[in-house]
Amino acid sequence: MQESELAIRRLRYRLNRQGMLELDAWLAGLMQADFQLAGVVDAIESLLRCEPPLLQAMMHGESPVPEVLKPWLTN
Repeated sequence: MQESELAIRRLRYRLNRQGMLELDAWLAGLMQADFQLAGVVDAIESLLRCEPPLLQAMMHGESPVPEVLKPWLTN
């Protein structure tokens, strides 16, 4: 297995383990994105640096969604 494929598998696992069904549903667009496309890995890494309360606030429109995440996440 190539290092890049392993890194992508790790990111998918971490993204899928955010903890709440509602949050998982909101992140589904990013989970289904082609990880080989430019910007997807950066977006996921940016998202994984966020704490769950901030993710919830973004999901509910109480906090702005960073530009890097907007193509995959909608309110």
